[in-house]
Amino acid sequence: MIVLGDAAHAPSPSSGQGASLAIEDAVVLARCLRDTSSHAEAFTAFVGLRRPRVEKIVKQAARINNSKAAGPLGRLFLDNVMPLILKAAANSKYTEEIYGHHLDWDAGTP
Repeated sequence: MIVLGDAAHAPSPSSGQGASLAIEDAVVLARCLRDTSSHAEAFTAFVGLRRPRVEKIVKQAARINNSKAAGPLGRLFLDNVMPLILKAAANSKYTEEIYGHHLDWDAGTP
């Protein structure tokens, strides 16, 4: 038996990644089942392939949830600096890594 999606790794709702991770899990598991000779081998490959990405997303979501509401000075800073930071972040390698993730069905299971 193997568990997928939120049952296996529920990121906080603020991450917006729950459904995406579940779909990715299904595709990666299907590839592993297709490309290996046994269910046990497929499950082992699946865990090895998914764990690094999922742990990174769950950790980032927890970090976002642990932030506290800003005070008056913090709000002033956020109002004036956050637009600049968000513009830079929208083009960052991290953003592309999380939101531009692509699963190639035709790729074999490593």
